[in-house]
Amino acid sequence: MKQLLTAILTVLFLITPTLAGEKNYGAVILYDRCSVKFFPDGREVWKEEKAVKITGKRGIQDFGEIVIPFSTEHQRLKILYAYTVTPDGKVLKPGKRAINTVYPPFVSEAPIYSDLKYRTISMPGVRVGSVIKYAYVLKTVKPYMKNQFWETDYLQDEYPIKEASFKALIPEGKYFKYKTYNMSEKESKPVERRVGKFVELSWVVKDVPPIVKEPNMPPVEEVSKRVAITSLKSWQEVAKWYSELAREAVKPDRLVRETTLKVVKGKKTEEEKIRAIYNFVAQNIRYVGMEFGINGYKPHKASEVLRNRYGDCKDHATLLIAMLKVIGVKGYPVLIPTLSRANMDPEMPMPTAFNHEIAAIKWKGKWFFMDTTSDFVPFGYLPPSDQGRRVLIVDVEKERGTVAETPVFPPDANVEGFSGKFTLKPFGGLEGKFRFDYTGIYGIIERARLTGAPSEQIKRHVEELAAKVSPGFDVESYRISDYRDLNRKDVWIEIEGEDRNYGTVTSHYLLAKFPTPDYSRLVNLVAAKSRRYPYVVGYKMEKVSDVKLNLPAGYSLYLKPENYSFKNRVGSFSIEWKVEGRELHFHSQMVLNKSVIPVNEYQDLRELFNTAVKTLRNQIVVLKKDKE
Repeated sequence: MKQLLTAILTVLFLITPTLAGEKNYGAVILYDRCSVKFFPDGREVWKEEKAVKITGKRGIQDFGEIVIPFSTEHQRLKILYAYTVTPDGKVLKPGKRAINTVYPPFVSEAPIYSDLKYRTISMPGVRVGSVIKYAYVLKTVKPYMKNQFWETDYLQDEYPIKEASFKALIPEGKYFKYKTYNMSEKESKPVERRVGKFVELSWVVKDVPPIVKEPNMPPVEEVSKRVAITSLKSWQEVAKWYSELAREAVKPDRLVRETTLKVVKGKKTEEEKIRAIYNFVAQNIRYVGMEFGINGYKPHKASEVLRNRYGDCKDHATLLIAMLKVIGVKGYPVLIPTLSRANMDPEMPMPTAFNHEIAAIKWKGKWFFMDTTSDFVPFGYLPPSDQGRRVLIVDVEKERGTVAETPVFPPDANVEGFSGKFTLKPFGGLEGKFRFDYTGIYGIIERARLTGAPSEQIKRHVEELAAKVSPGFDVESYRISDYRDLNRKDVWIEIEGEDRNYGTVTSHYLLAKFPTPDYSRLVNLVAAKSRRYPYVVGYKMEKVSDVKLNLPAGYSLYLKPENYSFKNRVGSFSIEWKVEGRELHFHSQMVLNKSVIPVNEYQDLRELFNTAVKTLRNQIVVLKKDKE
């Protein structure tokens, strides 16, 4: 079964009544029967029949309107039947106005395969106890690759399935291979037989449990039972095919040459020129999903993208490569599955393994990757969705490809830093100047937050940051770095002010929490006691605080917390204290050294985050009045 509703509809979970004896999933898929017939020239016929029993409001919401994606240029869709069987046995068919063809809302990542429209069917009489039944045939009449085919069927869903089946008919003598994922040994082995001039492979699974979503889990397609089939022998065939589509697009014309020379004017080194071109494309080419027809794969010409000043992910990469060519640097298109998709399987070549495109150059003996689709990502960095992904790097000139992996940046590339110098007053007041520093993913987040924000909104953000140090802290002044400059790796916000009621004064003592953030939001990320799936953070990180506190006149340090260190399989946390005269120095560091946490290490992640937050909250300094 193709990933239709699970990839299209946003699920809103509601606690609703269910039928007796059934768990509250909102629906039960009674059967999902899929078959595909491939032809030697690459055409195919896909058929799907589905029956769904509604058990709650969630099911009504998700199945009350059936959504079937299809390509208007390459496919022909025919609805065989669609009707609702009410609890009392009545059969209700949708009217003509209930069936429509609409444009899809393109997702922000702009998948490579997106020359789509949606056929929607508003099902009548859908309520708890109803059964929805529908079937359709989807014919691929114009193959994307001549004489080649590929397909993936999903045998698991967010709803329980009584029976799911998949049949594939492959032309006799045609090369193909298949692979199953997340299936038992028994489930993985297909029943094979000959049907005329075709080889038929069939899989059947029964009583399939639902995929229960949890925060920060891998993409559904990565954890679901599925079968993939392809007639492609290697990724070189994909690279050759894409080279033919992109060859003319990446050639710089007069406009591209003239623009490039203006962009790099005054730049002396090759790195300065590459950086200038990267910044130009990132900040001047508006990202728009424009992927209809063959342009779902084929990029527009670089000059067209430059003239229009907008384009999709392929267009961004194409213009970047064309401009690099002007300065004598060879660029390569990079087909990549983002973190929202299952990672590319090197054993199963197929173009639909990817949903994004970036660019790469060979620099200093290594592959150097660039993604210009966001104007918040500085040169030399990749957004987390691009990190640690298997990719196909295409040499358009040689029509060859290289399977590689994008880097996962180390923890010190993603730092949320805090530093400050404070003075504690005799009556418990606190004044100081402190600074938040952000690099990597944190820098991207701050750039996105600040860019285009009105001054009042920025001011509120600054005040919220100050409140993390001390609730009620009055901001007197602040400064912010030039966050629009992509040549800067960091973004910083510097704040100055005071809190008149910070410490607690008694007859003999002054008690105060040490002025540093405790990163309490981390606790919410690991609130669940256990997990079914790996925890996908998406990046490694550090949180560092370096603070100095001047002690007030008339008091001496009576008690300070002890140094502390902690380490487990996913990271570490430490606190160090130093006393120099009447100045108290504090340094803390939390390091997460894994971007994906396996299920068996989730408790380590919980322990790391909870320990860091609790320990930071407990950093209390006790001062004692000096004898008069």
